[in-house]
Amino acid sequence: MISERLRRLRHIAEFVADRSGDYLELAGIELSLYRSALVTTLISCVALLFCALGTLAFVSVAAVVSFWDTEYRLLAAWLVAGAWLLITLIALAIANKNAPRESPFAELSRQVRLDTAAARSHHVQDHHPG
Repeated sequence: MISERLRRLRHIAEFVADRSGDYLELAGIELSLYRSALVTTLISCVALLFCALGTLAFVSVAAVVSFWDTEYRLLAAWLVAGAWLLITLIALAIANKNAPRESPFAELSRQVRLDTAAARSHHVQDHHPG
């Protein structure tokens, strides 16, 4: 019983040792891809934020000032505030759409699961002939 467990553990350890180089290479590739996507998304969001804030600040002031001496001053101020809210929600939707969906090691995790299943299957075939 103990020797069977030790043999099984040794077999799994050999299998993992054979695949560890592949796992490390795959982890590095996935981390690089995830980092690249994350940096691009963050830079885009920051650029969007600064451009939108600068432009909309001037447009908002201009809109309210244009109606300052009229009876529509209050309406203009509320419309500007509503426009800011709408733009904020749109920016949030864009940021959520462009954010990475998978964990940085999704493919590595999938490969480890597949290899573990293959090792178990191989172990069962070696010790339980059909």
